[in-house]
Amino acid sequence: MSTTDSLVSSQQSDAEAYYLRLHATCGDVMKQSLANASASQHYVNHSFINDLEKWADILANRPECVLLKAALREYQFALLAVLFGQYSQAFMALRLFLELALAAIFFSANELQLRVWARGERDINWQQLIDTDNGVLSKYFVQVFFSSVADETSHYRAIAQHLYRECSEYAHGNVNTRFVLPENLEFVESEFADFQQKARSACLVVSFALTFRYWFDLSKDQRNELEPIILDQLGHVEAVRAALAQE
Repeated sequence: MSTTDSLVSSQQSDAEAYYLRLHATCGDVMKQSLANASASQHYVNHSFINDLEKWADILANRPECVLLKAALREYQFALLAVLFGQYSQAFMALRLFLELALAAIFFSANELQLRVWARGERDINWQQLIDTDNGVLSKYFVQVFFSSVADETSHYRAIAQHLYRECSEYAHGNVNTRFVLPENLEFVESEFADFQQKARSACLVVSFALTFRYWFDLSKDQRNELEPIILDQLGHVEAVRAALAQE
């Protein structure tokens, strides 16, 4: 074996050993995560994957569904990352999930902009999505599609803004995140529990957005499929319960 071959073999061996150690550590962290008291909320948040898949199946023929499916992938990654103790990545993926899901709603009413985005000629703009007057969670936008829940809009917009800002702390590496994140890969109970609360908030916002946007565009059979999902997430909203009860 040449010196070069020997060096490559040594590098490969060292790299494999390194990643196998990380894999083992991630497994240990996952066991601690699932043994924690907040694991019950993780299971609830995990069940939202099925809800999103149902929405994506029903909306499959709509052009903006590509964004909803991308949002679903980010949500799945966020749940996986937090189990492995990769907290920064979990919060960043949760932020992207929220952004992509709301972008799907925004582009559903702006097909021209959707096509421009698909051509790579525009970016998704969070400030535009969340704009008080014309954004996805503005009263004006919601009234057009589901007028009876329009008064609920400011509540969900506030949740989305707060959630996005807090998750952005991890994306930007802001100093306050440095005090809670460990230097090594390990389980941190406070971060795991905080993620579960934020994921729950994200699910509520996305459920609200999907419901107000598409409910009156759905067939009776589609509504029957989605009604249990919607009531599970938004049954506490009187206007939603009332609208569904009329069907």
